[in-house]
Amino acid sequence: MPGQAGGESGNPLFCWEKAARGSRSHQCGEAGSPRMTRSRPDLLRARILSEGIISYTTSLSLALDMPWILTLTLLLPTCSASYKDPTWLQKEEDLVVQQYATLELAEVLLKCPAPEGVSTVEWRANHTAGLIWKVSVREDGSLALRNVSLAQEAEYSCHDPTTGQVLHKVYLKLGYPPEKPSIQCFATSYASPINCTWKLETETHLDTSFLTTYRHGMDGEEHECVQASSGANSCSIADVQLFSIVPYVLNVTAVNPLGTSTSLFPFLMNQIIKPDPPEDLKVSTIPRESRKLRLDWKPPSSWLFLEYFPLKYVIRYSRNGTDNSKMTRPSEQTSFVLTGIHPGATYHVQVAAKDYLDNGEYSAWSSPASGAAWMPE
Repeated sequence: MPGQAGGESGNPLFCWEKAARGSRSHQCGEAGSPRMTRSRPDLLRARILSEGIISYTTSLSLALDMPWILTLTLLLPTCSASYKDPTWLQKEEDLVVQQYATLELAEVLLKCPAPEGVSTVEWRANHTAGLIWKVSVREDGSLALRNVSLAQEAEYSCHDPTTGQVLHKVYLKLGYPPEKPSIQCFATSYASPINCTWKLETETHLDTSFLTTYRHGMDGEEHECVQASSGANSCSIADVQLFSIVPYVLNVTAVNPLGTSTSLFPFLMNQIIKPDPPEDLKVSTIPRESRKLRLDWKPPSSWLFLEYFPLKYVIRYSRNGTDNSKMTRPSEQTSFVLTGIHPGATYHVQVAAKDYLDNGEYSAWSSPASGAAWMPE
């Protein structure tokens, strides 16, 4: 265990334990002695003088091999900071500090709380001694990373350059705080749960979770909008008053280690109705009608209580080999006869559905079906 005392010259005394091939020895040295201050290559380091004056130097030569194994147990103080930048955050886990910072930040500081008696500190990235890209070491031994990018996301450690003892470890994670989520809500029928989805326009590169709640009116009781799984980008609301004129308000809050951001999405049930596409579309010939095609389909099976909430349909069709498509006028029927088509030509057809009272929006287009008109043999 490292200890601290005063040497004969008045410099701080630094002690360590080393082990080699089953034997252990306890050694001490003064911070100013040649043994404690001998050159260590390929290391960015800061010298901490006994008078309290701190200087730093850099070296770019190759690292030396150490002929013995260093065995140390440390109780390190928590890394402190006085940053006012809200994009900086850290949490301590055992002897490794998890630190978060915003990508492209002009400068990120990594602290090294060196104990008294340690005359220099050296920094390594991912356990490798060597030059660290776009960095400088400050007078207090902290490492300054400039214009940070994802390439600088790594585990950084500061060491006593004489013994190689690890003084502190920092795992740096880089990303962005979340922006306001972009929200959409829809229901596939008036009697179906409401499904809401959201997305972040900018990738955060960090684990981001979402808190989802809703109210009936701004002053209503808060309820959970249920997510299918942790980290999902959708939730559902099951209990909704069908013909309420008071809007519901969905709250989606994105949370990651660099910040939070909230979006509110007010809606009425009739504004977010969006049926599923019609099903089982078929195209068939009409005997002796060379310029007509018959279309038949079924309402979406997810649309409930069709007798009370009828649907209307539009048809999109085009002749094979052309880019131009035509659309029919809305109709409540689930069959239609296309007229004026070219004899022998193949046509591609799709159908979309919407609430008959024009609430909400049209469904997505159905799966396409194709066919050609009757031709005499």
